[in-house]
Amino acid sequence: MKNSYVKVQLSSLKSLQVMVFSNIPRVNNLEFTLFKEREDGKKLKIIKQSGSNLVNIFELELPEPYEFGKTYCLSVPSFNAQPVDVNNAIYFPEFDDLFNYNGDDLGAIYHKDRTDFALWAPLATKVVLKLFHNKDDVELIVMQRTAKGVYRHTVKGDNLNLRYSYVVTNDGVERETTDPYGKGASTNSNFSAIVDIEAIKKMGNIKPKNEIKNYVNSIIYEVGIRDFTEQNDNSTDIVNKGKYLGFVEEKRKTKGGHPAGLDYLKNLGITHVQLNPIIDFGTVDDIDMDKKYNWGYDPITMFALEGSYSIHPEIPQERLVEFKTMINKLHHNNIRVIMDVVYNHTYNYLSSCYEKIVPQYYFRRTHLGHVAASSGCGNDIASEKFMVRKMIIDSLKYFVEYFDVDGFRFDLMGLSDIETINRGVKECKEIKKDLMFYGEGWNMGDLPMDKKACSENANLMPEVGFFNDSYRDIIKGATFDRTVKGYICGDINYAYGMRYAINGSVLNVNYNARYKNANQSINYAECHDNNTLYDKLTFSNPDEDEEELLDRIKLANGIILSSIGVPFIHMGQEIGQSKKGLDNTYNVLDINKMDWNLVDKRYEMVNYIKAMISLRRSGDYEIPVTPEEISAYSDIRERDGGMFLFINNPPKKNKFSTIIVAINPTKQAINLDPDNKYELIVGKHGAASKEHNNKNIMVSIPPLSTIVIGKR
Repeated sequence: MKNSYVKVQLSSLKSLQVMVFSNIPRVNNLEFTLFKEREDGKKLKIIKQSGSNLVNIFELELPEPYEFGKTYCLSVPSFNAQPVDVNNAIYFPEFDDLFNYNGDDLGAIYHKDRTDFALWAPLATKVVLKLFHNKDDVELIVMQRTAKGVYRHTVKGDNLNLRYSYVVTNDGVERETTDPYGKGASTNSNFSAIVDIEAIKKMGNIKPKNEIKNYVNSIIYEVGIRDFTEQNDNSTDIVNKGKYLGFVEEKRKTKGGHPAGLDYLKNLGITHVQLNPIIDFGTVDDIDMDKKYNWGYDPITMFALEGSYSIHPEIPQERLVEFKTMINKLHHNNIRVIMDVVYNHTYNYLSSCYEKIVPQYYFRRTHLGHVAASSGCGNDIASEKFMVRKMIIDSLKYFVEYFDVDGFRFDLMGLSDIETINRGVKECKEIKKDLMFYGEGWNMGDLPMDKKACSENANLMPEVGFFNDSYRDIIKGATFDRTVKGYICGDINYAYGMRYAINGSVLNVNYNARYKNANQSINYAECHDNNTLYDKLTFSNPDEDEEELLDRIKLANGIILSSIGVPFIHMGQEIGQSKKGLDNTYNVLDINKMDWNLVDKRYEMVNYIKAMISLRRSGDYEIPVTPEEISAYSDIRERDGGMFLFINNPPKKNKFSTIIVAINPTKQAINLDPDNKYELIVGKHGAASKEHNNKNIMVSIPPLSTIVIGKR
């Protein structure tokens, strides 16, 4: 019939829904014949008919339950035969029982004499493995469907570094795709690649010597591999710029002779580096990095490593070896590694391997049925679904088990569900106990409120930390109104909130407690997003000169490193680095890269933060975790616009009977009681001299400073 067509959908395991669109009113007396593979056709019984003049809807009864993996088509007189669309099956109540797969063998499992391929594609009628032996030798292999909708095939021989893809047929349409569980990737991720992950495990692990008992014993430094090492002006002598191995080159210097690269991190004394995404992302050319820059929040997969950071991206195995080497080198230098993971969205759902393999399954839908895009960066991953949750947890465990990473920072964690995050924590800690888990707990997206892994549900996630935006905005003022002053900007009215912030938002001090314990409070004033602290101050304090602005940055850094909770420092924050007022620089390298010339110019600021880190890690006072410990930890007093943290009961080994963190956000010195002989421990310019002399006796707290003093 002209201007007419038919759509056929599986509506349950035993019924089809047929929609007949026709310009001929009331299509009646239609007969429906179902063909399965090469079997004879079977007439179907009409259970129900409804519709309007131009649209008729039929409900048809199947003679037997639908057999997934088989090709069905429905024949209607005067219409072309139509394939049966089975995509709605993912919503059937029986779907999970039929297809939830618990095995640990998805992907391409390499052995010296064979490679075992397994792909979960429960709705597909056919999967072809496309194996590239070389440029002109491509082998096409029809895979066998097995239980739970997993397609399998074993290829004999040593196939290391060979590229492969899958051609998946859903609803009669073939689409070529990479492997969602692929551990290796070709250049620019056009294909998956076979890699030997057991060889990575055999490289062994190096255990850092420093013990991290609680999250609060950590000092996190956020850094991007490319940002930290790639300079166009040769301001350091790092050789492999922008690469995994360049990140851990030793004995590198700035032009001014100061430590650079790995030695700079060691010199600071931080315990953890948080690496911006290193799982494969989409917008940087692996071979010619200069074409484009990106932070990496445009993920392609959850397993393969980013190729542009590899010295040899054309050799899939090499990037795994380089990443593992980097981690071992960091561990050897007592620096742990936290991966920034992007499990909440993918760059483009239509072109993603997920949508090509199981249409509609991996992505969350809004109440109107649209593919959700709450992140603003792509489409939301449906973490609450069984096989999506499994994939996320499998990814976490993979990086712990094979690469020995030390923790995860979850991008936009509030878009994921609580059960996935908690189960990921539990299963990873069964592999390695001293891991850290934290993320952005913003309340966003379409999950029910009681399911969201957001800050409001922190009490349901006691082993997970959250970026404390209350802390951030109390210290520096509103993030999204750059002119608003916070405490370190000179608005001392924020002292009301500072008591709450300094206590890690765990106690009901002026505000209701947000967290169950201090390990959950990630205390920060700056991260890769939004304005740098220096730029924020140029907007909130526009009449101040550079010296005053830099003093305020040291003031803030001192507070962060003195507060209860987990101190977090963004690369360059310690030297007052600027992004020239820009607040969204995800694709601008020259704005994001570490300014090593500024390190030379402002090395006094490096010495200050180094001294504060050293004191925090020295054991001269133990950072509390529980509400009870926090309540007993310090007395907070205010005077002349400043705040004084009297730390109670320092360890007996400490030479001081009283330790005080003195915070002065004003432009006037705050005089001390002359009857008390307070000695300087960390001053405005760094650590005090170890030798006791009168120069170390403090009579006042300098303007715009956080210092530490002690009384014997």
